[in-house]
Amino acid sequence: MRIRIIRFCGVLWFACLLSFSVAAQDSKKQDPRFHPVPMNPGPLGSAGYITLLPIDDRPAVGQFAQMIGAVADHKVTMPPKEMLGRFAVPADTVRVEQWLKSQDYSKTDALIVSVDMLVYGGLVASRTHKVSFDEAKKRLEFFRWFKSKYPRVPVYAFNVIMRVAPTATAATRGVHDKLARWAELKDRAPKSGDVKLTAELEQLTKELAPAVIEDYLAARKRDLQINLAMLDLVKAGTVNELILLQDDARQFGLHRQDQAVLRTKLKELSLESKVPIYNGTDEGSLSLVSRAVLDKFQYKLKVAVVYSSEKSRDLISPYEDHPLQSTVENQIRAAGGIPVSEFDQSDYRLFVNAPGTSDEEFDLFLKKLLKELKENRHIALADVLFPKPHFSGADERIIAALKRENLFDRFAGYAAWNTAGNTLGTTIPHANMRVFFRSKLNDRADRAARTEAAHLEFLLNRFAGDYLYHDIVRLEINARLRAEAKTDEVTYEFTPERYAQINREVGEKLKAQTERFFADYFKGRTHRLAIYKGVEKTITVSGLNGLNIYLPWSRAFECVIELKLDYQAN
Repeated sequence: MRIRIIRFCGVLWFACLLSFSVAAQDSKKQDPRFHPVPMNPGPLGSAGYITLLPIDDRPAVGQFAQMIGAVADHKVTMPPKEMLGRFAVPADTVRVEQWLKSQDYSKTDALIVSVDMLVYGGLVASRTHKVSFDEAKKRLEFFRWFKSKYPRVPVYAFNVIMRVAPTATAATRGVHDKLARWAELKDRAPKSGDVKLTAELEQLTKELAPAVIEDYLAARKRDLQINLAMLDLVKAGTVNELILLQDDARQFGLHRQDQAVLRTKLKELSLESKVPIYNGTDEGSLSLVSRAVLDKFQYKLKVAVVYSSEKSRDLISPYEDHPLQSTVENQIRAAGGIPVSEFDQSDYRLFVNAPGTSDEEFDLFLKKLLKELKENRHIALADVLFPKPHFSGADERIIAALKRENLFDRFAGYAAWNTAGNTLGTTIPHANMRVFFRSKLNDRADRAARTEAAHLEFLLNRFAGDYLYHDIVRLEINARLRAEAKTDEVTYEFTPERYAQINREVGEKLKAQTERFFADYFKGRTHRLAIYKGVEKTITVSGLNGLNIYLPWSRAFECVIELKLDYQAN
């Protein structure tokens, strides 16, 4: 009875504040344990609280989740960074579980858990067989412990389906590409019956040490067993929501056989419509932060998708094994949205710049994007073209147009990094939280001011990371390193001395680039919040503080960008 009363009061408060109702069909789909914790009405209290165990210590999996949560005024709490391991050094899973069990969940709206961190000590650790299946499965008991102790708190989990290749490190330089190709051919050669592919597979089997293949297959078998065990926890109601993320993939490979086993199990458990399998990994925590907030208020955002070309819908992006449209729609659903046509009514519009687009189609796409940004519509951009020479970053044709029109701060969400899944899984959760807060939770001027600043901080972070770093700074550094070493492998993992040198260089160069970009496109801009008691409230961005940039791991693949914006509110 007490739970029902709390739930009723929470929903009643939300309805009064927002003056909108939730469709009956959506309400029926909600787990009865899902209910809002009322927003703290005080001037400093957050609108909500989420506890997150990320997949490792990189910015894309933890810092991004915290910044996206702040866009909807939700505080995301994580373990200390030093507890999460670093690159090839796994986290101490005992300490991680102790941290989870020691948290105060009295005000927590949701618990989000990376299964790979919980049972293996992180993503990289999941690709090696240093943890047995029995050890890993024992660590899943945490979920039963948590649900018995905190039945009110919904549990969201994300679990990775092992990718084709091992992690690119100094230790795997000699076998990385060969092992990935071997795993691809183990699936492709028998299916195709191609004699040449079969011969290539046999040759690779001879070249690779048996111990390397055995460790790879043992890790893959164990990971699949944990994937399957997680489905049982969902069926039992111990885990409320689960997403299965396919790490870097190819059209063929042993991962496809794993997926087939999982789909069979999903069908047996009648979970096909509840647990998705789709391309992505790093962005899982971001999607579930968005999903948890929207579930809390029993709301789903309609997202209209605008592709740069109809042809691009059916193309398979690099490191993925399903058409782009499948990735787009799965990412929208995982983050708590509903994909709709660009011609349908929606909460916001997601523009997807993708391969397979002619120059004429691109010109029309860009013209439409700029027009709608100028009209102050809710617009997000997922730039998944990844053109030469960087293959991971922004399309500079779009950047040039945004500079010309000075529109960088108009986006509801933006990303352009690494893979289509990574980019979409960053853009969509950010846009979800931006649009949902602005249209549904905008109850106080002080709360609106800090979420506006949080939104602009993440936008600046993404343009600094995805454009300034990947298109300019990283490209320049990698080109020099490869020219000096005459091999691509030099960028896999730096020696301590090289790391110190490159880390310093990245910090200096990207800091200067970011400061200029901020001065040109963010500083001095005034942003309207809303009208409160007949008075229009705004904030004006006045400064950039605490800019700190460094490489989180001994490689140049990504960087941490920490920053805060100063602003004045009227």
